[in-house]
Amino acid sequence: MPWKKWAVLVILLYPAATAFANPVFVGISIAGIILCVILGLEACVVTLILFFCHMTAVPSLIALFIGNLVIYFIIFTPLLSAVDNVLVAELLIIVIEGILIKIISSYDTFQMDDFKGLKWRTAFIASALGNALSYYLGTLISSQWA
Repeated sequence: MPWKKWAVLVILLYPAATAFANPVFVGISIAGIILCVILGLEACVVTLILFFCHMTAVPSLIALFIGNLVIYFIIFTPLLSAVDNVLVAELLIIVIEGILIKIISSYDTFQMDDFKGLKWRTAFIASALGNALSYYLGTLISSQWA
């Protein structure tokens, strides 16, 4: 069991060790780092909510972070350029991420022993709270950089 904690720590700290506190060194732009941080925080908030619904933390966090990245690049970015309305795009993303949360909650990997099922309402509330946080942080950061 203790080796799993060290493995997670190494995985989390390895990118920082290779960057040497200089994101240009690894070829990642500041905007890319900010996007990953915002999507990571969104995944953390949703994972915390789901933890109180008896879902495991680490597998849920990893699945939600990867899901957020995929949804952002494959659905949100093209949708935002097509719709040109942030509110409509965000509402659709909340629905899509709510469906993602409900799907991952049906797998044993993401369930604790006393898991009794996740309601659709809880999945959508968790998605809405996570997206509200990411929208707020994105707006705050973009206003600072503008």
